[in-house]
Amino acid sequence: MIEFRQVKLPDELDTLHQLDQKIFAEYPGDLFFAEDWLEFDSYWMFEDGRVVGCAAFHPHVDFDLTPRPGCVHIVSTGILPEYRGRGLGRKQKDWQIEYARARGFGVIVTNMRKSNVRIIRLNELFGFQRRLVSPGYYLDPPEDALVMELLLAQHPPAPGSPKGARRPAP
Repeated sequence: MIEFRQVKLPDELDTLHQLDQKIFAEYPGDLFFAEDWLEFDSYWMFEDGRVVGCAAFHPHVDFDLTPRPGCVHIVSTGILPEYRGRGLGRKQKDWQIEYARARGFGVIVTNMRKSNVRIIRLNELFGFQRRLVSPGYYLDPPEDALVMELLLAQHPPAPGSPKGARRPAP
């Protein structure tokens, strides 16, 4: 069973920071500083009681931190390496979209390395559109970011989207 639970900050900050380091170990420049997590609405992802990933949101801002009322920025979509390739990313993305809908956001924005084909394809599966390329966004190693967004009013839930994930309370 897949479940999501809000991270208890600051109590679980060290554990969240350690998980982020495991998920994004190959891209050390992409890691958040521990104090960055205090600004986000972050959630653990559990499968059968085990932490398998996390998700984090920054409400009412665009990917570049420009204020954008009604928009939620997905700042992190992460699955531990040993759990990848099992459909958990799809379940997490489905849950992220439901998180945004339940809280009344009209737009979801997210960004990723241009080379991250898996997350780009996953976002496209759920209706995200390519919005722009942000040159030099990532520093270690250097790479452009692809910014994608989903206008929720124009995109009903994806056909066959997973329904086993517990939805966040509004």
